[in-house]
Amino acid sequence: MAEPGQLHRSAGMRWAGTAVWPTERGARIASTGLSAPSRPGERLLHRLALADVGLALEAAGRTILTEREARSAEAVPGRPAELLAVPACAQAVHWPDLVLVPPGGPVVAVEVELTPKSRGELRAILRAYQRARRRVVYLGAAPVVRQLQGRPGSDGQWVDGVAQEAGLLPRGEPDPGAGGLLRVRPLVLTDPDVARQVGRHATRR
Repeated sequence: MAEPGQLHRSAGMRWAGTAVWPTERGARIASTGLSAPSRPGERLLHRLALADVGLALEAAGRTILTEREARSAEAVPGRPAELLAVPACAQAVHWPDLVLVPPGGPVVAVEVELTPKSRGELRAILRAYQRARRRVVYLGAAPVVRQLQGRPGSDGQWVDGVAQEAGLLPRGEPDPGAGGLLRVRPLVLTDPDVARQVGRHATRR
């Protein structure tokens, strides 16, 4: 499929093996309604982690939309407003990595985070979800989970994370969220090579 120009191929990252993604011609033949994705580059690890999470959710019988599918769905008149991105500030909106579409229920945003964002950026995103009353699940590597829900201090007292500061988790305890708008879960991947690389990436950061 690469020879007739339907796929791009890259073996630039040894740990990932050969990566393939559709060209514009390949995307048209696939008839998904989406244009060809951009070259993954440094985002390859995040894309593979997203694919791992998405495939696991679909294997469990869940219906999901990727960010690109959600953007495309929102461009169609008459689609439900629940798929809209949340306004992160006056000039920008934030799109979730995945959108989980439960049967008969409100949609749930899914964020897959490999490394911590700046505290200000993360706080703005969390407050955007809070203002929109949108449920969100964060699946994060260990540093991301600590940044969100806090960690034990040297004196044994709990040091709150950004989620507590934003008012989405109770202060003073490692609550992963239960029944509220936010849930925080460790990122669990089924592909051992991707999981190993995510662990190395988090350690380096």
